[in-house]
Amino acid sequence: MRNLTGATIVALASSCVASSGYLKLDLHRRAPISNKLARRQNSDGSVDAVLSNNQELEYLVNITVGTPAQKLSVTLDTGSSDLWIPASSAPLCKKNQCDFGSFDPSKSSTYQVVEQDGFNITYAAPGDTDAGDWGSDTITIDGSSPIDSQQIGVASALFDQHGVMGVGFDTNEANNDGPGGVYQSVMDNLVSSKIIERKAFSLYLNDRDANSGSIILGGIDTTKYTGDLVALPLQPSDSGAVMEYYVSLTGVSFTDAAGKTTQISPDGYSQATLLDSGTTNTLLTNDVFTPLALGFGTTLDPQGSGNYILPCSVGNGNGTINYSFGGEGGVTIQVPVAAIVGGQAYTSDEYDDPAGGCALSMGTPMESGGFSILGDSFLRSAYAVFDLENQVAALAQADENQASTSNIVVIPTGTAIPSATNTATATGTQLTALESETAIPEASVSGSSLILAGTPTFNLGLSSSTATAGSGSGSSSSGAANYAAVPTAALLGLGVAAGLMGL
Repeated sequence: MRNLTGATIVALASSCVASSGYLKLDLHRRAPISNKLARRQNSDGSVDAVLSNNQELEYLVNITVGTPAQKLSVTLDTGSSDLWIPASSAPLCKKNQCDFGSFDPSKSSTYQVVEQDGFNITYAAPGDTDAGDWGSDTITIDGSSPIDSQQIGVASALFDQHGVMGVGFDTNEANNDGPGGVYQSVMDNLVSSKIIERKAFSLYLNDRDANSGSIILGGIDTTKYTGDLVALPLQPSDSGAVMEYYVSLTGVSFTDAAGKTTQISPDGYSQATLLDSGTTNTLLTNDVFTPLALGFGTTLDPQGSGNYILPCSVGNGNGTINYSFGGEGGVTIQVPVAAIVGGQAYTSDEYDDPAGGCALSMGTPMESGGFSILGDSFLRSAYAVFDLENQVAALAQADENQASTSNIVVIPTGTAIPSATNTATATGTQLTALESETAIPEASVSGSSLILAGTPTFNLGLSSSTATAGSGSGSSSSGAANYAAVPTAALLGLGVAAGLMGL
C-alpha cells in the first residue's frame, strides 16, 4: 500500500445493516486518501494472493478490535484471507500516519498473543513488508455482533498505513501454523457466530461516479442486477485445488457506437480469469488485450515508464466490451468504454487530445505475474456472488445506481445460489508462463515535445475534431469544451510492482 501522488477517492463502509443470516455493508465515496497494495507473497514465497492497490477507489470496512473496543478501518479484499491491523507501536502510527486507526494490544483485556513475531506479509514493491505478531481478540464488523477470539495479524513493523480484511479462501492465509495450514478466518467465524448462514457474499460496486455500493456478507440483493444471475464453478489452480475466484472467460467482443459487434477473442478461447475486487485494472491475455488496446488508440508512454496511454476523450465514446463466461448457457457482462479510461496522465498541453492523455485501465498478465484478472474496471458493471463453501461464483449485469432499492435474500446453508437461474460449466485453463510483450507502439512526440495521441480504430461515435486529434499533425485539436476531463490521478503503475489493484 504505497503512497501515491494525485487525488484519490476512497469508498468507506460507513453503515451496516445486520439481519438474520446476513450482514450488509454500505460503501460510500470519500476523498482524498492515496494508498496502494501490490501482489502478496508469504515470506517464504509459498503463497500467491492478490491484494488491493488503488488509484481511484478503495473500499474500507469499519471494525472494532479489543475490549474496550478500538475503532479502525481496513481494506476489504476478495483476493486475500487474513485480517491484519497496524499496531500503535509502529513507527508510522507514532508519526500519526496510520490514516484509519491503529490497535494497542496493551489496552485490550481480551487480547492474546498467538505467535510472537509470526506474522509477515511481503508485497511486490521493494521494501513493502508488514510484520509483527499473530494475536487473537474480540472484533466487530461495522456494528455486527461480537466475534470472539478472531486471529489477527498485528503489524508493528509497518510499511502500509492501514490493514486488510480478506474474504478469500483459507488456503491463501499467510504464514499460519494451524491444522491443515489454516486458521478460522473472518468468514469462518461469521458463520460459526451465526451472523451469516453460509460462507458466501455478494458484491455491488456500482459505477465509478456513483455515491454508494455495497457488499452483503451472507446475502444477495435481487434489485441490484438485471437479466439472469448465472452460476459459474470456480476453476482450480495449477495444484488442482480451488484457492481463488477464477471463472472461465470464454469470449470477448466489442460492440461499437453503431451497434456492430466484433469478436475479439480467438475461436475456442477459454481462459481461467480471476475476479478480484482488490484489483483496479483488467488484465487480459495478449491475443485479446492487444486488439482492444489498439482499437482505443492506445500507445506506450514515450517517457519509458511502460504505462499504456490513450486519449482521454475515448471516455466520452459509445460502445461496450462484452465479456462472456461459462460457454453455452453462460452469461455476458457489458462494460462501457468509459470504464477502461483511467486517471489523467498528461494535460492537453502535453498530449494531442482535447482532454489530454489518460492511463488505460487494462493490461496483460505480465503485470500480475502471469494470470488474467478482471478487476474493478470490470466488476463495476457486474453483480458478483462468491460462494466459498461450494466453490461457485455467479454473475449478472449490474443495474447501476439503484441504491434506493433493496430486496435482500439470505444465502442459506446448502448448495444452490438463491436466484441463480442456471449453471454454466465450461472450463478454462490458467496461464502457465508469462506472455511476451505486446505490440502496442510507443507514442510519437512532435518537434514541440507534444505527445501525439494514438488514433482509435473502433467507431466510438466521437466528433470529427476528436477523431483527428492523433493524426500526427502535432497541433492541438480544438473543441476541448466538448469533453469532460477525466479526474486527475497519478499515472497507473503498470510495471513490475503490479501497481494494479483497487478494491
